[in-house]
Amino acid sequence: MLFLLNDRIIEVDAPEVRLSRRWKTLGCGDPRAMMARDALDFAKAVVDSSRANQIELDVEEMGDLAALIISKTGANAALFLDSGEPRLTLLPEGILASLAERLEQGQAMAMEEIWPKAA
Repeated sequence: MLFLLNDRIIEVDAPEVRLSRRWKTLGCGDPRAMMARDALDFAKAVVDSSRANQIELDVEEMGDLAALIISKTGANAALFLDSGEPRLTLLPEGILASLAERLEQGQAMAMEEIWPKAA
């Protein structure tokens, strides 16, 4: 399953399985006890910390966050702004695949192209 995290597309196979295997590494606590709001708050804290420390999340971390968000909210796209609430949406798989292809070809992806239309 493809997941859009801000301006990056991540492939997440079997999100619930991944989460059940990696939640301790992720550090979110037992996801079975989490509500959707808890998952979003945790993901926002991780993204905010990454920004504050000027450290880019690696592919594994992004995949783990994506698995958490998918499992708890059903969304396949999340936008974490510098301030304010995260935005979630469910985009058609074809749109995500098209965006992934554009990124692989080195074409820039402007957030304004996606998020005002999606959320």
